[in-house]
Amino acid sequence: MDKLNKAAKILILDQSIGKVIGIFLDTFLAAYFYKISQHNIFYLSVYNIIGWAVATIGAFLVADIIKRKDKVKLYRFGTFVKALYIFIIIILGDKIVKYVYIIGIMYGISTATTGFPYNMIESEQISIKERSKYIGYASVATEIIGLVMPILLGAYITITSYKIVAILILIFSIFKLILSFGIKNKNIQKSKINLKDFYKIIKKDFTLRKLYLIEFLKGINRYGVMSLVVSLLIIYQTNNELELGGWTSIFSLFTIISMYLFGKYYKETHKKKILIYSIIAILISFIAILYEINMITVIIYNVVYYVFMNIILKITEVNLFDYSNKEPFKTKFNTEYFIFRELFLNIGRIIGYIILLLLVGATQNLSYLNLIFIFITISIIAVVYISSNIEIDNRI
Repeated sequence: MDKLNKAAKILILDQSIGKVIGIFLDTFLAAYFYKISQHNIFYLSVYNIIGWAVATIGAFLVADIIKRKDKVKLYRFGTFVKALYIFIIIILGDKIVKYVYIIGIMYGISTATTGFPYNMIESEQISIKERSKYIGYASVATEIIGLVMPILLGAYITITSYKIVAILILIFSIFKLILSFGIKNKNIQKSKINLKDFYKIIKKDFTLRKLYLIEFLKGINRYGVMSLVVSLLIIYQTNNELELGGWTSIFSLFTIISMYLFGKYYKETHKKKILIYSIIAILISFIAILYEINMITVIIYNVVYYVFMNIILKITEVNLFDYSNKEPFKTKFNTEYFIFRELFLNIGRIIGYIILLLLVGATQNLSYLNLIFIFITISIIAVVYISSNIEIDNRI
């Protein structure tokens, strides 16, 4: 950590707080939805489809503001919106299912005004030289949070209630808002957003197209429907929030070790070998859970998921952000670079959740989860294949 600059350290702290908030929203809020809707996946699917559709539209609406004005102020605004979103959840309580459309829209707005500008802030603040180290340390920090907080939140929900814990998460959101004042803006441009010219670059740049295809596939798997399906499997196999939090923490422990090793030892020359080992492990766990969904296969799948899937993702992140520091992306088209990244990522998310809605949400037949797993696994194989064939010159 001592070799990272001040901005990198602030971003790591910001990510750590965001991880606490994310654990509640992604795991326990999903469990809450699942419970109060009487195990109806339809509402969770609709919530995510609306949220990511709004996030995609929102990214295009704020793109020009980010490029020519202050992306840090927009990120600060988005952090405030997320706090407001959590406040609304507290007020609605068990009525959130009736207002799933409003909740989804709020989630989409907060995502468009935080995730999009944050990626650009991170790209500008972290140099190529620091990239692997920063990603490694940030991953370890967030996974330590992922180890401790699920147990604490699960226990606290069991002892008190979802509402009390949501109030605690609101306090974390406010602290995150305060922390954002320590981030300084860089690389404000005078030129307007130019999606047309950037699209011409995409058509000519084969490496960029491959990077965006990977983002689309990641939207289908880890950053989309796969994350929800894995959470639902744990929820389905556990009896209460404490047990849910406990297993989530255990799975996170495996990630801490792998992410530390990634940050310390990863080299571009090891990429193909690591990707091959990772996909073999994922395929073995996939076959196990396809054969039968029970506590043992869920545990095996989650261990593999939390270790090898995250390694695959970190490799793709190194490639994506390293390429963003190349010209003309670093200066002239930095905003355009990330808005198209958001577009492809979110389209993948929306497609994944639509498939979940049609197969499981509309029928309420959990046996169709096997088809979802097949779909997800194919997308992961594609990510590994494309990533292994991307070569990026990391010289500054």
